[in-house]
Amino acid sequence: MKLSEKKNLYNRFLDGELNDAELDQFFQLVENGEFDIDYLEVMPDLDEERVIVRPAAKRPVFKLLSKIAVAASLLMIAGLGYWSYRRAESIKQQSIFTIVEVPVGSMKIITLTDHSVITLTSGSVFKYPAAFADHHRRVFLVKGKAFFQIAKDKTKPFTVFSAKLSTTVLGTSFTVENYRNYGVEKIRLFTGRVEIGSREKGFSPVLLRPGQQYMHNGLSGIRSIFASAGDVQPHTEDGALQFDGTALSEALMRVASYYNIDLQFDQHRLSSYAISGKFSNEPIEDVLHTLLFTHHLKFKKIPEGYRIMNPT
Repeated sequence: MKLSEKKNLYNRFLDGELNDAELDQFFQLVENGEFDIDYLEVMPDLDEERVIVRPAAKRPVFKLLSKIAVAASLLMIAGLGYWSYRRAESIKQQSIFTIVEVPVGSMKIITLTDHSVITLTSGSVFKYPAAFADHHRRVFLVKGKAFFQIAKDKTKPFTVFSAKLSTTVLGTSFTVENYRNYGVEKIRLFTGRVEIGSREKGFSPVLLRPGQQYMHNGLSGIRSIFASAGDVQPHTEDGALQFDGTALSEALMRVASYYNIDLQFDQHRLSSYAISGKFSNEPIEDVLHTLLFTHHLKFKKIPEGYRIMNPT
């Protein structure tokens, strides 16, 4: 590149006029040492007022030292600019999110940039950034159910935000369920430890150990043990719905999420009923008939979806 072109590139850098491609070119020249002493001979032209020095007053050694000082200043400015540019790019990457919506009847496995693996069930919606920040890793389970196998990094805690809760770990495996239409969230821990927080005022953090789960419904939460209960696997291999002594109200929430439909029912009254069974993308009405038949319950089609009739 000609000296005049380098000078023009540098001037436009100082004025903030370079586009992304030109910025990469500028910083590449800096890293390659191409803004050298010869280039600095044209630096006086950058000032509006010129200083003329008579030949007799020239001091070669002093001039060389001055050149070195100017070169060092240039590199420092360029270095700061380069750092600012890279920092801005990093922040930009953190603000760019990928949204994954899992089709009905399927399952999606995602490997993040930190090598953590996320398994999403049918109907789930998950959001994650193109790059993590320097001191934390944050993702969002918008709705549905996900199994997290988190790569360990003590310097970057991993946090899953659901509706009202946040689940923070360093490296472990757990599930998060977010049934936002019903105000229900559930965290189940398989290995390691997690800390559950909330955006609600007065919420005390909840710590879980393996075999423990936490269910939050509205303004209250319950911590319990699931190791000896049914339905303990994080997910089925084929992504099917499976229930083993599961409360009917919870089963219906999962069905609604799985099929991405609206089911209206009385959570409190149906929580005392238990259900078992496995369903793999059968028609929704067949699933409802099977789940409700055992307890002699009925449902009807409504414009929004389906309504489960209360027991008589």
